[in-house]
Amino acid sequence: MGDESLFNIGVDAGLEYFAACSDGTLVKPPKFYRHSEQKLGKLQAKRELRKKGYTARRKLNQRIAKLHQQIVRQRQQWHFELAGELVDKAEVIFVEDLKVSNMAKRNKPKQDEQGNYLPNGQAAKSGLNKSFADAGIAGFLNEILPYKAARAGRLVVKVNPAGTSQHCAMCFNRVPKELSDRWHECSCGASMPRDLNSGILIKKVGLGVRLTIKRESGNSRRRSPHSNL
Repeated sequence: MGDESLFNIGVDAGLEYFAACSDGTLVKPPKFYRHSEQKLGKLQAKRELRKKGYTARRKLNQRIAKLHQQIVRQRQQWHFELAGELVDKAEVIFVEDLKVSNMAKRNKPKQDEQGNYLPNGQAAKSGLNKSFADAGIAGFLNEILPYKAARAGRLVVKVNPAGTSQHCAMCFNRVPKELSDRWHECSCGASMPRDLNSGILIKKVGLGVRLTIKRESGNSRRRSPHSNL
């Protein structure tokens, strides 16, 4: 295939960056639903004030459905454009074999010894689920990107996601992170956005690197000045 640095690319898909590519490209999610959420909420509130079966309520239902369709079309068009850009730059595109449906499941209820329900983080999870749905990651990775790649004679290869967020892409040492840690910094000198590190690592795993090193970077918990980005 020639120079692998030019013809292979790793892509980490997520919510902070919809696509963080091993070549350094970082693509923010457009958030089409979030941008229309206020308008949608106003239409839904108006609808609730109209009696069922009346013309005014039917018209509002039509406007709501039309807005949902517009959001879907905008997201799909953006996905196709991004997929086209990726297949134009790489013959093989490595992505994580993500089970997005599992990531969006409701949290299990928690109860104390008396049977009272305890906070289980579902409110925050619901916000994440809405963001996952807005981004449309599953549809992009499983349908649109493979379709565009096949049309262009390219390959999309899914790799095991285990460890791709917890290891350093430069030295392969383990660098543990919480979900809130958005910056990767390793004692080997690697310092970059967490998702970019994952994108680079996804490519290397796709090319045969095995994340079996158990060592932990001595500075794995050192925070970068950019750690809040």
